[in-house]
Amino acid sequence: MKFSKREKLLIGLGALFVAAFILVAGVLIPLIENRKDLAEVVISQDSQLKQVYELSAKIRSVQNLSKESQGVATDKDFTLFGFLEELGKELGINERIEYMKPIGDVSGSSKESVELKIRGIYQDDLIGLLYGIDSCPFNLRIKRLNIKRIERDKNLDITFQVVLYG
Repeated sequence: MKFSKREKLLIGLGALFVAAFILVAGVLIPLIENRKDLAEVVISQDSQLKQVYELSAKIRSVQNLSKESQGVATDKDFTLFGFLEELGKELGINERIEYMKPIGDVSGSSKESVELKIRGIYQDDLIGLLYGIDSCPFNLRIKRLNIKRIERDKNLDITFQVVLYG
């Protein structure tokens, strides 16, 4: 089949129109809409982030006020060894503490460790001790907890490390 010059021109223009339509409708319009959606998401996320920063600042100020009103010691006044000794006095288990020794940190990080060994402690006293360590306002963690039950007394022998991160 041979087409005339005019028919070839019309077929070429039709093909060009279809290709332009596919390009605009199938590629450009979705890209533009996607870009608008992304811009809206960025604006929304930005406002949410600002709200998070505002709430964080409010929480910090409330925490600082509560620490000041409770008379909590500052980081400079707090020692892990002293805290554990005071906790032992409060619970009445100081006479059962076999040893309490500080452990040096070879990694050079800013953490302090103390190892404790307590003989013949009652289960309720152990729970109170663990709760006291957990409820401390400073960043304390218990590391390597070893518990042995003494059958004749129904008491516990415990050895554990307390680590202060800060």
